[in-house]
Parts: sequence; structure tokens; C-alpha cells
Amino acid sequence: MDIEDDPFLNRFFGSVEQRAKWIYRFRVAYILWIFFVVIGIMVLTLFYLLK
Repeated sequence: MDIEDDPFLNRFFGSVEQRAKWIYRFRVAYILWIFFVVIGIMVLTLFYLLK
């Protein structure tokens, strides 16, 4: 099944420009997620080291 055939996904990924926008948004969200995971691990490490 192609994205063009799906009525729901076609709304978001119908054209090349829309796909590029969503890929950019996913990439930014992934980088932010990695950033917060690293910060969280550092906070937990500092918490246990200073305890």
C-alpha cells in the first residue's frame, strides 16, 4: 500500500514538500530527544555521585 493510496497519510505526506517538512520535524524531535536523554542520564549520575 502506497502513501498516495491512504486517505489519512496522504493528508500529511501527499507531496514532496510535505514529506520534507515532516522529515525535518522528525529529525529535530529526534535530536531533542537524544539531548534530553543525555541530560537525564547526567542528572541521575550526578544525583547518585553526590548522594
